[in-house]
Amino acid sequence: MTEGQMIVVDANEASENSKMVEALKKVVEVAVKPLDAGDYLILGYRGKVLVERKRIFDFLNSLKGRLWDQLTVLKSFEGEKLLILEGYLGLYRKSKWSETAVLGLIDRIVLEWGIPIIPTPDVKATLTYLVWKHKRLGEEEVLREYPLRVSGRGMTPQEQALYTLEGLCGHKTAKALLAQFKTLGNVIALFHNRPILEVEKALRDVKVGGRRIPSTTIKKMHVAVNTVYTEPKQADVEGVDAEPGREGGEGDSSGQGAQGEEEL
Repeated sequence: MTEGQMIVVDANEASENSKMVEALKKVVEVAVKPLDAGDYLILGYRGKVLVERKRIFDFLNSLKGRLWDQLTVLKSFEGEKLLILEGYLGLYRKSKWSETAVLGLIDRIVLEWGIPIIPTPDVKATLTYLVWKHKRLGEEEVLREYPLRVSGRGMTPQEQALYTLEGLCGHKTAKALLAQFKTLGNVIALFHNRPILEVEKALRDVKVGGRRIPSTTIKKMHVAVNTVYTEPKQADVEGVDAEPGREGGEGDSSGQGAQGEEEL
């Protein structure tokens, strides 16, 4: 765990909720110190979050006074801020507050003040959320992998195979097929001169993002692999040239990789 990646608990909050602090210390690094605003300050790679925790009756009792002062300071915090509303919200019906007034004030906090409200049913759920948020902020940024169809120059044989196949089905599906069948030739052979039902059966165990390859993607690939190529007629060529946005000619292949990906 890197320095600075922790949950800072306000000293007053810690003295009133020692069991919560002890539970947090079992799973994350915790520091206890006075905070100018909020009850919990979560620090991580991705930034920081200031959390104000209010139990239902505490929330209702502070609506006419200190809550708005606390929210003013919370709103000025340079980072993400939120309000945890802990307990059964329906308890306001046992108070002097009207339903319209309570819901209207919650609406005002979220929409006018720009402070999200996270509802939790009890202390355990609040603890779970704080730990999850800490873990979320502690995750390092993962570099995104972009499709290879930007350029075909200077590629390794593996990249060339992926580049060729993703033009038929999209980047993620192409990677899944190559991982399953090892070579581009094996993938093409699977589709070549075989009934579509047989192909679909062979691909049942191939998953992309946890799901099977859509049948529409498989059918498009089957048609492309088994269609006999013929030179386009002059009229067809002229019709293509007349289409808007197609001036790029044969070199413009940047959009080919999208086929099939949108269906996943």
